[in-house]
Amino acid sequence: MKLSVKVRDHLHDVTVERQNGHYIVEIDGKRHEVDSQKLEGNFYSFVTENRSYEVSVERNADTYIVRRGAAQLDVQVSDPSRQARDARATSAGPEKIVSQMPGKVVRVLVAKGDVVSPGDGLVVIEAMKMENEIASEKGGTVKDVVVSPGDAVEGGALLVVVE
Repeated sequence: MKLSVKVRDHLHDVTVERQNGHYIVEIDGKRHEVDSQKLEGNFYSFVTENRSYEVSVERNADTYIVRRGAAQLDVQVSDPSRQARDARATSAGPEKIVSQMPGKVVRVLVAKGDVVSPGDGLVVIEAMKMENEIASEKGGTVKDVVVSPGDAVEGGALLVVVE
């Protein structure tokens, strides 16, 4: 998964890849092996380069508030694939909701025939030890739900179709 991440006034190119139970995170060309574990609530433990970090992460739209001790960083994340989805959402026809990264389906929030509005949650996927709610980009009726709780999905896998 490729991302653009802005911390303070610096923009960073970031790629994240799951490999053998841990993650390879490349930031501006520098590679890091990261083990992560979700703790309680919004708390996570990360181990990289023989150092351990416990942080809390709160999401506010496209900004993540990351706290470690008394330090706080506002991290803005721009996902080019999300921008492509946003462009598709304004087009006519069905919206095919796909997984952006490999993960496990934790919950399916809709059923075939449900009416959804833009921003309504459709599926919750656990990826990188974090639960990610996948939302509809446009309003309409759920035409098909392709996944069930417990399913493992790859990046690009079809989850839900909204018309």
